[in-house]
Amino acid sequence: MKKLGIFLILIQFLYCPSSQKKEGDGFIYVKDVTGINDDDAEMNAKRKIIEQGIGELVEGEETVIDAESREKIINATIEGVVYAYSQIGPTRKKGQLVEIDAKGKVNPKSLKTALEELMKRQDNPNFLMLVEERINGKLSSSNSVATENAIAGRFKEFTILDKAQFMRILAKEGGKPVGVYGNPKEEEKALAAAAEMEAQILLIGTAEVRNAGEIEGSGLFSHQATLKLKFVDVGSAHIVAAENTTGAYPHVSPESGAQEAIQKAVEKIYPKVREQFVSKWTPGTLIRVVIEGMDYDTFLDKDIQGQIRKIKGVNNVSVKGNSNVNKMIPLEVKAMFNGVTLYRKMRERKGDMGIEFTQKEVKPGNLHLIVK
Repeated sequence: MKKLGIFLILIQFLYCPSSQKKEGDGFIYVKDVTGINDDDAEMNAKRKIIEQGIGELVEGEETVIDAESREKIINATIEGVVYAYSQIGPTRKKGQLVEIDAKGKVNPKSLKTALEELMKRQDNPNFLMLVEERINGKLSSSNSVATENAIAGRFKEFTILDKAQFMRILAKEGGKPVGVYGNPKEEEKALAAAAEMEAQILLIGTAEVRNAGEIEGSGLFSHQATLKLKFVDVGSAHIVAAENTTGAYPHVSPESGAQEAIQKAVEKIYPKVREQFVSKWTPGTLIRVVIEGMDYDTFLDKDIQGQIRKIKGVNNVSVKGNSNVNKMIPLEVKAMFNGVTLYRKMRERKGDMGIEFTQKEVKPGNLHLIVK
């Protein structure tokens, strides 16, 4: 969704050799790169190489890649993009950090593939809706909500998941299809059900349409719709976009008038929501990970955070607090896949991590691991 035209132009640059201004030996050199250890410094050096490589590709053109978009590209495209990498000279100590100089080349074909994947993920989040709709005081069936149909038709950037399955999971979680908007407990249940569906965005809202009466002497009735919508990131429960709006349409038919009024309101709200998505939403799934049975010093010594971050498709890993109560280390992992896949990939790398662990819980949005 975010600056799709810019990404497409960038891909054209990647496929056009004349746009790549190679000088000297073709290497990109970076200096004074720091990290918490050698592996972290190497990853940061590769990020800087990619960043400069992107800069070279668009140098001299009239296109600008803003800082936020550039950061997303760099975070999502480490593995396979930088080749012929090598450190220049010895590692240096800088306080509690290490510092290195390095060089490497950027593979345009790999960068193009990574960019396409980033665009695909960014432009097509998995999406679920739960809109409570009342038309002239009558509650619409959860299987036939005109507002949801209008949103699905207008928000084509989203991949709409099966609502019937969502309703079954929501019922299993003890949730309800009505009374969710503005109710934190019900919202929590809806988000839990959406996480099981591997949705990235859950739309919670209300829609009310009323007949405001006949337009004087016309035989037409004014149908007025009021929408209140919240787009919530399923992983973090943060609100990505929120808008209230209205729409009106004159019609002789109550049913057709209501649908047209809703359509007007959705058309009105679309650009505002899109603008908020551009500035707030980042691609990927937020996975909550709890590592039990490991003290914090061992966690640091074995660089578990860095090892997880090295997994291809992992964009970010952050420790949530450091009290390490009862040897429980909570993490948040942003990745281009869900928690089930993350667990498999962590099992594949357990030799590098130097730990033995088993699962206590493995769900799309949550992992609970027990270290032996």
